[in-house]
Amino acid sequence: MQVKYHLRPNAGTPKQVYLLDLDNTLHAASRFILPEINRQMTRYIEEQLDLSTPQASALRTQYWMRYGATLLGLIKHHGVDPHHFLAETHRLQDFPQISGRHASVPRRLARLNGIRILFTNAPRAYAVDLCRALGLYRYFHAIVAIEDMQIHRQWRPKPSDWLWANVRAQLKTRRLMLVDDTLGHLNAASRRGIQTAWITSPGLGFKPLLPTGRVKKRIRQFDQIRRHAF
Repeated sequence: MQVKYHLRPNAGTPKQVYLLDLDNTLHAASRFILPEINRQMTRYIEEQLDLSTPQASALRTQYWMRYGATLLGLIKHHGVDPHHFLAETHRLQDFPQISGRHASVPRRLARLNGIRILFTNAPRAYAVDLCRALGLYRYFHAIVAIEDMQIHRQWRPKPSDWLWANVRAQLKTRRLMLVDDTLGHLNAASRRGIQTAWITSPGLGFKPLLPTGRVKKRIRQFDQIRRHAF
């Protein structure tokens, strides 16, 4: 895995690094985008493996629960071409209309004082198109998408332990924070010494109790990230 910068940090940029998830972290994806992606994945599995819709949906969920990404199960058990799968299951348009982005997110993203890396299990084309449509792209120093999360020619997306070890070794700093809406990703990163913040906006079902396990920081709004020193 290699982090490729499209915006080089200037000499005065603090060495702290923010690893920022995309869907349901920088924008609300649950209303339309994620259900549509799930529908496209189910249809892909149905067609490729000759399954019924209920069978395909169950398999999609099973692989996501077991491996952290449906794609990994399809590669491991069915030899699916990952690039074909990603291209066929992320066909979306009119992002500003279908995403529940808050207008303040670009401004708040720009105010994060450090290196800002988009860190997503989504494919690169989808992530770049969405970020550009929502006015976020220019505020990232780099984008690490699922295609970039390959180590020794093996796909290792979040929450892979291999991934977090590789990230720490490559970025060469202890000042790392992952901001994500998925507790499994955060707990895995935390085990490798990466600071974490669980973002759970009220629209996603915010729970009053603190999370258990290694994840201790939780935020409701993106701007609260800046309050957590690391």
